[in-house]
Amino acid sequence: MKLKLDIKSNAIDSFNESLAKYEQGEAGDLRAFKFAISHLSHCIELVLKMYLQTLDENLVFAKCHKEVVKRAKSENINLLEAYNLLEGEDFDFKKVIKDHNNPYTVTVDQALSVAKCETCGITGSKFVDQDFIDDIQWMKDLRNSIEHYQFEFTAKEVRLCVGRLVRDLAVFTDVFSLFDLEEAVGKDRYHVFAVLIDEYEHDLQEAKLEVAETKAAIFNSTRPKHRMFIEWNEYTCEKCGNDTMIPNADSSTGYRCTLKDCENEESEEIEVDCDICGCPWPNGEMTSWVDTYSYVCPRCDNPEGW
Repeated sequence: MKLKLDIKSNAIDSFNESLAKYEQGEAGDLRAFKFAISHLSHCIELVLKMYLQTLDENLVFAKCHKEVVKRAKSENINLLEAYNLLEGEDFDFKKVIKDHNNPYTVTVDQALSVAKCETCGITGSKFVDQDFIDDIQWMKDLRNSIEHYQFEFTAKEVRLCVGRLVRDLAVFTDVFSLFDLEEAVGKDRYHVFAVLIDEYEHDLQEAKLEVAETKAAIFNSTRPKHRMFIEWNEYTCEKCGNDTMIPNADSSTGYRCTLKDCENEESEEIEVDCDICGCPWPNGEMTSWVDTYSYVCPRCDNPEGW
């Protein structure tokens, strides 16, 4: 039997494999993240080559790209302008690789060098922004380290970068009419994609993972017989409404929401010690006595009521 995948099918296949490995990594298998990175990097590389094919099917080859670079330098213009000049002159890119049976294709950087010249005809803004380029570069460098030497990453930085890349990739494939990324996702991986493509849902999931990971790190680093003395509370954030407020040493209240762009530190549920009896109570239920105590619990404020 023979397997043959065109460039689009190859890209989609790698994307789905990346989602599968990402899910394994998110479930705790950190080694799986390295395969998620490799597969997603491969997908992005192929998608960038697909973009070049929308200009000219032969532009994916390094020798053809070199002709564009040569023209750009001679005219002191960007690569996309240089390509348009060559196209206007009916330059035959196919002839450049005519005598080469298996010509080398362009690198990610070479493909990006053309794509980043694309601008919106209405607003003049670039379709490929610097953040997208930086994320691709980070992932490319990490993939090279994984494949050729040793590597190091944190699960959080991988999760966040993968989310940004998936969202940018969806926009890129749509803007240049390459394919619908959402439709390309396999049904068994759609739930992973659905979270990654929605920035808020992805940030919320990351916030919940940070809660779980922080708690696990604290308890796992403490001897079992001492764990009962750990002061750990999780509160509902009054600002965003999520159960993502946990202890934080840098917070003025001792707690902070882990959701990105929220980071609220205030909640009436946060317990403080009564200045009289020393018992902890939610600060929202405390009263203060002028010039004496800042926090007085309901029992000490009205002992007869108890």
